[in-house]
Amino acid sequence: MYLQIAHELIFRIETGVLRVDDKLPGIRTLAKELGVSFLTVNKAYKWLRDRRVVASTRGVGVHVALTLEPSGADARQRSRLSTFAEKVVEQAINKKMDPMLVAQAITHRALAHQRQAVPTRIVFVECLPEYVEDYTAELRNSLADLHLEIEGVLTSALGTTTSKHPALNKELSGADLLTTTLYHYDFVQRLVAAHGQKVVALSHTLDSAAIQKIVSIPLNKKLGVLFGSVDPAPGIIKMIQFYRDQPDASIPYAVVDDSAAAQKIVEKTDVLIYTSTCEDWVTKLGRKNQRSILIRFVPDQEAINKIRMLVKRDKGYWGKSVTP
Repeated sequence: MYLQIAHELIFRIETGVLRVDDKLPGIRTLAKELGVSFLTVNKAYKWLRDRRVVASTRGVGVHVALTLEPSGADARQRSRLSTFAEKVVEQAINKKMDPMLVAQAITHRALAHQRQAVPTRIVFVECLPEYVEDYTAELRNSLADLHLEIEGVLTSALGTTTSKHPALNKELSGADLLTTTLYHYDFVQRLVAAHGQKVVALSHTLDSAAIQKIVSIPLNKKLGVLFGSVDPAPGIIKMIQFYRDQPDASIPYAVVDDSAAAQKIVEKTDVLIYTSTCEDWVTKLGRKNQRSILIRFVPDQEAINKIRMLVKRDKGYWGKSVTP
């Protein structure tokens, strides 16, 4: 469904119904018009943003970014590519070759070149294995079109910065880009300050699967949320209330370190929402009849776009070439 929506918008751009800088309907507005979930429209817009067909501006909304009448450097680049492609097709025809087979051969060669390139190495640093696993999985999935090597490292493996000139930790050595959450940004920055490595702080959101489940819960059901001690509870509660369209302080929550409070949440709610950091606690509880939803933290679209921009700017699409 989301691809149908995206392709329809592309068709309107290609046919001139929509032009560059035209504003598109808001996510909820378009969802209501089409009779679909706002998450479906959001996924369609994300798909289009990843391909630079549309762009989002905070406080303004989504607008068409793709122009069929390019100008400046983009226009010159497209013109050169078009001219080159036309020459290749013309030569193929003159040599009595099938242009489509020639195009396939070029694609195979391009893919072979990509495989021979050294991937851009990105390291994500966090304090909890659950966060590392979820973040790196989302980054690999969202940036699969780039030639990247994405690894996760726990802060406990990095030591301290007691020396005036500390040696670069082996886990971070050779990384082209270091990423972490804002919580650990200063710590990681201090570790690599003497070595000139770039550190990027990533903002985060809840995973889309959990959001879909949370939105689908009937409004007459009582929700309760359990957090681990390091989870940003207030921010997550606000996010859940936003997706549920419920007022502030309407959803109770507790930290599992306070067993009594956590037990009370479990007993008084129809649907239990919990983070991966307290998954073991919920499993040991063993309440089989209670519906529960596991939420995970993943980098948001803005964070993913930031990495994409930095990789393409610093290394180019193909990463670091293995040849001088």
